[in-house]
Amino acid sequence: MIKPTQLCKIKHHFPIRFIDFLGRKLMGVLLVIISSIGFAQQVDAQQEFVPIFNGKDLDGWHISKTNHHGTMGNFYVEDGAIVMKQYPYGQGGIILTDKKYQDFELSLEFKGYPGTNGGIFLRSSESGSAYQLELAGDGERGTGNLIGELQRTTINARIENIEEVWKKGEWNSFRIRMTGEIPKVSLWINGEHMWDAEGERNDLIGDVTDGMIAFQLHWSATLQPVPGGRCCDFSWRPDASHQFRNVMIKELKPAKALMSSGSQFAQQSQALVSDSFDMEFIRIEPGKMLVGKIEIECPSFPDTRDVADESKWTEQEFKLCQEMAERDSRPGFWVTMDQPYFIGKYEVTQGQWKKIMGSNPSIFNAEKVGELTDLHPVDNVTWEMVQGFVTKLNAMESIYRYRLPTEFEWEYAARAGNDELLSWSETSQQAWIQQTDKGTAKQVGTKKPNAWGLYDMLGNVWEWVGDYYNNDVFADPIPPGKGEVHVLKGGSITSDVTNATYLYHGAGPGNGYDVGFRLVREIR
Repeated sequence: MIKPTQLCKIKHHFPIRFIDFLGRKLMGVLLVIISSIGFAQQVDAQQEFVPIFNGKDLDGWHISKTNHHGTMGNFYVEDGAIVMKQYPYGQGGIILTDKKYQDFELSLEFKGYPGTNGGIFLRSSESGSAYQLELAGDGERGTGNLIGELQRTTINARIENIEEVWKKGEWNSFRIRMTGEIPKVSLWINGEHMWDAEGERNDLIGDVTDGMIAFQLHWSATLQPVPGGRCCDFSWRPDASHQFRNVMIKELKPAKALMSSGSQFAQQSQALVSDSFDMEFIRIEPGKMLVGKIEIECPSFPDTRDVADESKWTEQEFKLCQEMAERDSRPGFWVTMDQPYFIGKYEVTQGQWKKIMGSNPSIFNAEKVGELTDLHPVDNVTWEMVQGFVTKLNAMESIYRYRLPTEFEWEYAARAGNDELLSWSETSQQAWIQQTDKGTAKQVGTKKPNAWGLYDMLGNVWEWVGDYYNNDVFADPIPPGKGEVHVLKGGSITSDVTNATYLYHGAGPGNGYDVGFRLVREIR
């Protein structure tokens, strides 16, 4: 075989008349060989890393509608970069790839802003449970640390000398390698190898081995409570941003894993069926509630807060905040429930789903949980799957008709007459949230009920309602008649306390493993 380095020698050692004798066809062959070698090298180079951001728009990416750092982040593309800005009303959040990845190398460039915070999420769920590479402003302490987001992780890493490699005010390059079901992660910043880390187990909820790539910018807090928030201080500045460009990935072939053969719990669970539907409902009396009120406040100027001078707001920032506050504050609107209705006392369970549908789609089934789960909420159900359940249930009933609640019916019942957000301690008493021990959905009714006797309105699993999502921070007075996704309410085991509130207006598809529902019952 002719090696590429030999081709020039061949050309120079043969006399011209000999080449003429061989004819032009041989030269054509040599040129083809040269071209083919060059093409092969080019193809190999292209296969090394593939762009997952086109530098023009957010095609292939989406903003999470169930993340506790916000669902309406001010994210856009400018000068070939993804720009992520906080919004004055609690709107940071995460932007995720549409595609999931298992083993990979990720390459990108990042530019931050002093005082901001966020991260690069690895194997992320839709709501942001992930392994997180922290990004603290413009290379501030914490940048490059490996931590868990909405989960406790056995794989962690710290950088003590980030200032030695960081280029302040400039673009900084990251290369991240992640492999294995029990993950091994390595990090390079600006070409310098920072650390290698290996976990003791797969820390991801549900033991999933893949997930999305996501970029996070923390939410901003104002002086007024925000939907899902309890903060009363400022953590944002107008025009502060995180930016990402040249985002590329190389997928690596994962090692083959041994498949589980099942367990006695799974076999028992399949055989166990409730003797009846056992659905209990609570009567909700008529009343009204104020929905969609937004009050945004800015610090006074000059900024007299007891913070470092570089953290104080400038007059220009103060004016910009005032403009944003005037634009985005809303008086809200009243919603009246003029008729009583009956809503499920509990979330629909796996046992009830099996009784109607004959199977169990749940991720957190008996095999995963390690105990019988007929009294656990059914999970991993899409809105369309729920419609199939409702159709079959209604065909079995002659007295009652069942349906999903509207968003306002759900929220009115969840509030239970309360116009104020629950405190942190009250939320933790009523809701299974942010399970940091690889938590699973829990048996329904094992936390305290709300004031009207309803269980798990917050936490455990997100709950589908009947309405389409309006792509806004709150529902519209008249919900849209069509759309791409439906509304999810109430938060789940993966939720922070900030989005386990009755105000939170989320949307599907959610994570799957923490998405369920409850029903409304009507007389036919």
